Amino acid sequence: MPPKQCPECGRFLKNAFIDALGELGAACPRCGGTLTASMFDGADAAPTSRSEPTPVPAGGAGDEVSVRPPDLEPDAVRDRSPDVLAGWDVGVGEAEIAAWRRDRRPVPVDTLVVLGAGVVGVVAGLLLVPEHRVRGATFGALGGVAAAATVRRVWRLRT
Repeated sequence: MPPKQCPECGRFLKNAFIDALGELGAACPRCGGTLTASMFDGADAAPTSRSEPTPVPAGGAGDEVSVRPPDLEPDAVRDRSPDVLAGWDVGVGEAEIAAWRRDRRPVPVDTLVVLGAGVVGVVAGLLLVPEHRVRGATFGALGGVAAAATVRRVWRLRT
């Protein structure tokens, strides 16, 4: 069952507010229109206009039984801070950042160099042996990979 709403302004009303409505009715917390219990029991009673005086029930079921605090202006609740992530990492020290950096896997430089050399070898083989494309590409790739692997191995021995 959907929640009850004011027929004039559409404000959602609590069940306790609806139950407290009597024959005299009460004012809508938003628009001030008169709400009666018959409006929410399925009867088609039209709400009164805002200019008419609003009777308060004998039990005092006006604002005491209201549904929610008054609506706030959008400008009053908007965050004006320039950075939406400001303060999210408060308490993180240099030690935690250094540990995070150590835990990351390094870039596989050797693999990238060998693959790059293989691609360069394929292109060189295609350009140097145009009459036998497959053979030129194969030998170019193998030569590039072998040369790059050897150079990287020697480079590691030096350092």
